[in-house]
Amino acid sequence: MRQFALYSLLLLVTLNAFGHAGEVHKYMGTVTTLHTDGSFTLEKTDGKTIHVQVSKTTAYQNSDGHVASRAELVVGKRVVMRER
Repeated sequence: MRQFALYSLLLLVTLNAFGHAGEVHKYMGTVTTLHTDGSFTLEKTDGKTIHVQVSKTTAYQNSDGHVASRAELVVGKRVVMRER
C-alpha cells in the first residue's frame, strides 16, 4: 500500500467536463478501471466515482516530480489529478 503512495501520479488534465473558468479542480483517489479509449474511472477519497477523459495534452508526473507515462497508470494506483 505504501508503494502506491510513493509512486502515485500527478495528472495534469485539461477537461471541460470538470471546468469552470478561472477555477482549479483537484481530485484524489484510486484508479478502479482503465478503459480502452485511454480514459479511466477514479474512486475519490469521499467514495464517489468519476469518469476521467484524458486528451493528447494530458501530462503525467510521478510523486517525485519526474515525467511519467500513461503506462504507469494502473488499477489500484493512488492518484492526484488537477486540471489546468
